[in-house]
Amino acid sequence: VNFREDDSRTRERTLGNNLSWLRRFAITLLKRHPVKDSLSGKMKSCMISMAFLIEVLSLNRV
Repeated sequence: VNFREDDSRTRERTLGNNLSWLRRFAITLLKRHPVKDSLSGKMKSCMISMAFLIEVLSLNRV
């Protein structure tokens, strides 16, 4: 429940499926990043640091 999925109020089935796919994709990218931190910690780091966000999105290895 890292992305607060329970609070999501999407009414259209297609939109819900798309958001679910995006959430799983984002979690996969965060899990593959080599920094030893929790998912929520990595999410916060992405919000704070644009360089860290780009590193996670581009899948560059440290």
